[in-house]
Amino acid sequence: MLYSISKLLSFLSKPIIWLFLMIISSYIFKKQRCKLLMISCFSFFILTNGFIVDELLRLWQLPPASLEKNYDIGIVLGGICDYNKDTERLNFNKHADRLFDAELLYHTGRIKKIMISGGNPIDSNKKMEANVLREYLIKKKIPHQDIIIENKSRNTKENVLYSSNIIKKEYNEKTLLLITSADHIRRARMCFEENEIIISIYPTDCITSYRNYDIRYILMPRIEAIEKWEGLIHELIGYIIYKISFYFWYFFKSI
Repeated sequence: MLYSISKLLSFLSKPIIWLFLMIISSYIFKKQRCKLLMISCFSFFILTNGFIVDELLRLWQLPPASLEKNYDIGIVLGGICDYNKDTERLNFNKHADRLFDAELLYHTGRIKKIMISGGNPIDSNKKMEANVLREYLIKKKIPHQDIIIENKSRNTKENVLYSSNIIKKEYNEKTLLLITSADHIRRARMCFEENEIIISIYPTDCITSYRNYDIRYILMPRIEAIEKWEGLIHELIGYIIYKISFYFWYFFKSI
């Protein structure tokens, strides 16, 4: 149920859908056309403004971690690739830093094992993401015994739930490092905390501290800004929904 709701809200939270609906509304409601078109233009400016969304992402994201110790397990959350059957290669997306940073942390001795959590199929043969990424890491000279996979989850909540079950059963006394995107880390950390797992964080692909005050960057529309807005809104909605669901779970559990 929660999975279906999250997918529906993910679709409705897309800024491009909002813009499309506002423009359509301006043609349907003729008496309000001028007002709706003005709102559409203002919304277009906000949603394509890279400066504004970057500032909001800085407020939302947690700062990059400064590792003061080594960890037993680095947990990498999936949703970072698909598989091209024609070229027999992985196609990594913008979240691939999760995996690449984990690989670097392993080879520099900061983590001893890597857990990959991801059960979504990434090709027509229904290869699970975690299984495919394990094969990738083995090719990168990481021994198979140092790779733990969780290949049942479909979203963040399930990532954490199934990973937590493995940890509690087999690695209960181990120190843990959560490796995921900076805009995703608040929601993921909250889920681990609600599952009574103590975990440190390692945000990846953070918004840089450098601020660009070039007038073109501040005023000119940028298509990538819409994608950033989409990610930010998705995380905010997901965080609120998960928070509410955990609240009701504890409430009914206490009855």
